[in-house]
Amino acid sequence: MNHKMMTGPLAAIDIGTTKIVVVIAHIDGKGRSEVIGIGKHPSHGLKKGVIINIALTVDSIKAALKEAEAMAGIKVESVCVGISGGHIQSFNSTGVVAIKGKDVTQYDIDRVIEAAKAIPLAKDHYILHVLPQYFRIDGQEYVFDSLGMYGVRLEAQVHIITGAVASAQNIIKSCELSGVRVSDIVLEQLASASAVLTPTEQEMGVGILDIGGGTCDFAIYKDGKIRHSKVLPIAGNHFTNDIAIGLGIPAERAEELKKLYGSVSKQKTLHAHNQYIDVSLGYEGGVKTISVQALHEIITLRAEEVFDLFLDEINQYRLRNIMPCGLVLTGGGSLLADIKDLASEKLDMPVRVGFPEALSPETEHMLPDSLRNPIYATVYGLVINATGERNVGDIASTDQAIFSRVLKRMRSWIYDLF
Repeated sequence: MNHKMMTGPLAAIDIGTTKIVVVIAHIDGKGRSEVIGIGKHPSHGLKKGVIINIALTVDSIKAALKEAEAMAGIKVESVCVGISGGHIQSFNSTGVVAIKGKDVTQYDIDRVIEAAKAIPLAKDHYILHVLPQYFRIDGQEYVFDSLGMYGVRLEAQVHIITGAVASAQNIIKSCELSGVRVSDIVLEQLASASAVLTPTEQEMGVGILDIGGGTCDFAIYKDGKIRHSKVLPIAGNHFTNDIAIGLGIPAERAEELKKLYGSVSKQKTLHAHNQYIDVSLGYEGGVKTISVQALHEIITLRAEEVFDLFLDEINQYRLRNIMPCGLVLTGGGSLLADIKDLASEKLDMPVRVGFPEALSPETEHMLPDSLRNPIYATVYGLVINATGERNVGDIASTDQAIFSRVLKRMRSWIYDLF
């Protein structure tokens, strides 16, 4: 990835369905990031990864910002934010052009990518990322860099990710009303991948499934490039809602039970047939006795649904053969007891839980232990992405100008990857 060397502070915000997390980092003279501030606050203005109440979202962002700024001892002016939600769509597209001269030039490459982008879009959607996967010349073998090669016909396959214009605008507006400017917007599974996947995994072939509160975001990498991505509008909050409805208890108690006693182990479920828990219903004298076995069964059914959807996706697009390293689970949902084993059993592939890690042994001290948790994979990945070139000084003053500039940055950002 080619970036200009930068120094000084930067900030990233993960605007999630259940929580808002702000991380402030200092970039040293070698371009390495040291986390100096962390802020976290419950999120009340989102549903399935999409902002539905700007006022509540702004309050949550302000609270998380205040905490992170107090810890870091500095005031944040601009941020890199993630985007997700059920509106995110992705697919592969192919473009073909005639090579103008005898050899492939950058002009030919630009034209064939433009041809691959010439697709009908859903109403009010915008192309967020165009990720080149491979090129072919005159129908021959796939190549990753066609520049300078001889031929007559150039073909390119790209992975296109689109999102709702309104969703991106609401993210920008919420940040602006919170007192910070948006420098970049990054698809959340791309950010999470930066934090938890190894270069070897991305090269050999691996999937990442980020189980958040409102969505499950997944992507598949091969040869160092993203090959497939999707956002599933089902995640941790659905587990909680199922427990609340199935057991007839308040959502707050359901969330507590999920974290303290939840498991998707069939063996533990069998052994829990005579185990019970008394749960307060939130009013004086209100107590309900809950079966641990029933709790496990409810959670397991929803977890199996998540992996069934993932399995359908990899089977439909024949992706299993490009995932020899298996699947990496991250996000808060990956902390559910025994979920790694259930995923491995359902998908018949290696599965591990991905924790944010320092990029090198020399930077181990720059990543605090408090961030080495799957729930912070996205926000730390945003920090990693933000350590690249950023132009925060030329952000215009109007919402539309900011939005146009950020989208331009997002389109150009993908060329830094390849």
